[in-house]
Amino acid sequence: MNALAMMLAPLLTVAILGAPLFALLLLTVAHFALGDALAERRVQQLTASIFAVGLGGALALFVAFAMADVPHVVIDLGPLLSLRGYHFDLAMELTPTTLTLLVLTFALSAAVGAYSARYLHQDDGFFRFYVLLVLFAFGMELIVTARSLTLLFAGWEFVGLTSALLIAFYHRRYGPTRHGLRAYATYRATDLGLLLAVAILEHHAHSADFDRLGDLAMTPEVSTLVALLVVFGAMGKGAIVPLSGWLPKAMEGPTPSSAIFYGALSIHASPYLLLRAEPLLERVPLAQGLVIGLGALTAVHATLVGRTRPDIKTALGYASVAQVALIWIEVGMGWTTLALVHIVLHGVVRTWQLLRSPSILAERAALARRTGRASWFALLGPERLLPRSLAARLYRFSLEQWYLDQAGRVLLLNPIAALLRGLDRLDNRIRGLLGAQDAENPPR
Repeated sequence: MNALAMMLAPLLTVAILGAPLFALLLLTVAHFALGDALAERRVQQLTASIFAVGLGGALALFVAFAMADVPHVVIDLGPLLSLRGYHFDLAMELTPTTLTLLVLTFALSAAVGAYSARYLHQDDGFFRFYVLLVLFAFGMELIVTARSLTLLFAGWEFVGLTSALLIAFYHRRYGPTRHGLRAYATYRATDLGLLLAVAILEHHAHSADFDRLGDLAMTPEVSTLVALLVVFGAMGKGAIVPLSGWLPKAMEGPTPSSAIFYGALSIHASPYLLLRAEPLLERVPLAQGLVIGLGALTAVHATLVGRTRPDIKTALGYASVAQVALIWIEVGMGWTTLALVHIVLHGVVRTWQLLRSPSILAERAALARRTGRASWFALLGPERLLPRSLAARLYRFSLEQWYLDQAGRVLLLNPIAALLRGLDRLDNRIRGLLGAQDAENPPR
């Protein structure tokens, strides 16, 4: 029986990981073959079938693990790249933790897909939404099952790209496009830290496998640098202070994408990365302290700012950030099991809340009409314990999101823009001295 379970595990893994790619292939072929004649119902049925296959495969793997009584299974599909002694192996690891998050990924993706069939009915971007949803599920699979930080980075990029494209889903409007670019720029800036961590690990330790992070032969200085880069890389998708300004603007996207990205899965990829890198963080107390400190600061920030938001989606978005910040604290404290349970339960609850946000507004309005009070939750606010003048200052401070956007422009964006403009002027002067002319401004 154990041998049968061990034989089924690789087959089920390949089927699970291949299902989204197969769906993308079918959707692409059908789109080019049928064009606008491709029925919405067929698109939704195909994606629902793929998510059902993935969910069934993940549950079957749970059964196989129980039958084989093994803690984990490594699926190595061989080297994807081999160059001058460096080789990048396409290897996945299946553990109870990864299977739990695989089940969560497919279950919530299926729920969002079903919800979106009516939410986006006859929308011009209906087909585009489902393609991005399937691509997002594939990226989450890579993040969840990756055996190394290198492969996780590949899935990390898929998730970041789909997130930005869905924020800019209504691309004919200026706001969503600008906010999608803002989120993508934040992702790219922090992803650079993750990429540098991979490069340093491969150069100094010749491995970025998660199960070896605790005993890699690196000096304390290199270990500290890599750990800090990993923490920085996790800050972007988690909207950790001071990089939280993009999240309220991300709510410009469709409600289903807001639910699965910033309520359920994408935002939780941030603490999940820290969970996988926990052996490395344990070697660097400074990194653990930074995780706890940033988590505590972000939890306070998101809680206070979220209470000043006038729209329910942004308020729920900040509530998600506050919970993710608490998970950061749990990871920093070493409470990994609690952090995993927190990720799963919060992902389910927040997705439900975001998908029901229009109904929640109607329910609150009905409650206010019946009781004469907007919300009983307002009675629990910490500002009621403060003097009125201090509470007013705190409200204005939180209403402006602690002025993080303004500080970022003054301290970071404006100096970088000035530097780039100066380099452009210097380049033009050098080109003028050399007698070169711009193609756009030929000599008359």
